[in-house]
Amino acid sequence: MAARIFYRKEKLRGACWEYQVAGGWIAVPTDDGPRRLLHHRFAFYRAREVEVRTPNGTERLSRTGAEQWFFPDRWFSLLRFTTSDDRTVGYYVNFSRPLIELRENYYRDLDLELDLWIEPDGTATELDRDEFDAELEAERLTHEWATAVDEACAKVARAVEMSLSQVGPDIEQDRDPATGIPRFILRA
Repeated sequence: MAARIFYRKEKLRGACWEYQVAGGWIAVPTDDGPRRLLHHRFAFYRAREVEVRTPNGTERLSRTGAEQWFFPDRWFSLLRFTTSDDRTVGYYVNFSRPLIELRENYYRDLDLELDLWIEPDGTATELDRDEFDAELEAERLTHEWATAVDEACAKVARAVEMSLSQVGPDIEQDRDPATGIPRFILRA
């Protein structure tokens, strides 16, 4: 029987939530050798209708679930929002402290407020810059962490552009076939 794995997300103002990971550690091939990532998949209680920019234009899709990858060596995690037939609604890059193990099979990251939404056509939109700046001003977010997040955000944006230059306006064409993870996030 596989070991149960738990995850705790913390916010700078003290809020937190925990859940059991439905998945586990995976090895993902990269140009620099395999990377170890924590993978989690979940369904939403209720579907949500959303407009999505796809290579074929704007479509209305029903977001029903997501999968998430956590990185012990990067300042972000990645969520892929999906439909019931596993189409990508979009990617949500949540900038945070790198994932750490608090105790055996119990992991944590600290949300640092800045996020990046990426549509299937590669359109990227920065989210919550105002919250990020407010946390920096209130000195809950250190300048060192803010610099790491800004650098990570720039790397992710460049990696999305690189994927688009290779496959055209459909980042779904640049996913690892074995794990489903988009290659742009592995380049960041």
